[in-house]
Amino acid sequence: MILLVLYGLFVVASYLLGAIPFMILVSRARGVDISHEPDLHHAMWYKVGRRWGLLAVLLDILKGVVPVVAGLLLQFPLLVTIMAGLAAVCGQMWPVFRKFDGERGNTTGGGMALILTLLLNGIPTLIIAVCFVLLGIILRTVTRWRASGATLNERLRFQGSQSMVLPLLVMAGFASCPVTAAIFGLPIEITLGFLALVLLLLIRRVTAGLMSDLADGFRWSVIVNRLLYDRSEI
Repeated sequence: MILLVLYGLFVVASYLLGAIPFMILVSRARGVDISHEPDLHHAMWYKVGRRWGLLAVLLDILKGVVPVVAGLLLQFPLLVTIMAGLAAVCGQMWPVFRKFDGERGNTTGGGMALILTLLLNGIPTLIIAVCFVLLGIILRTVTRWRASGATLNERLRFQGSQSMVLPLLVMAGFASCPVTAAIFGLPIEITLGFLALVLLLLIRRVTAGLMSDLADGFRWSVIVNRLLYDRSEI
């Protein structure tokens, strides 16, 4: 019974870690309030600075890394450790400190997937997932770097038609994890954990700000676009 309580507290603590709004705290320390921005990572990059934007990404990645490392060091059951990682992802997506309206979970989920595959003999799974993401980054960026007269910020910006391929391949990278984990014989807890991670990311994509997008009536195109491209209109 005591162990179950300890495991429960560990999962709750992981959620609270994921819910800490590091980006808002860092931006305010730099004299900029981004709390009302629709995309905090984008706001950090362009309104606070690229260096601080990279720091924010690193902190969000660590939200997914820390619970997994802590669970393994404490020798908690693998299922509990994975649940703690998923709780951190939920914290970033639905943070109690921001009225349960947070980010998309990609960075924290990526941190969780990264450390699980690195520490538990899942390097092939990691390589395949990273290849999807790198391909998305390359395809998104190449046309911008070839455009004459474009500034560095314009070439690196996330929005625009060229960005459609990136969220599609990022999700493909996450979706490949449970498949390759099963193929390469990783523990069933990892396969199920990755499957749960993909479902959580898709749920967040669909539901974030959905009511405002459907204020004029339900449209299947909005749901499909959100699932594939993480946006309502393309």
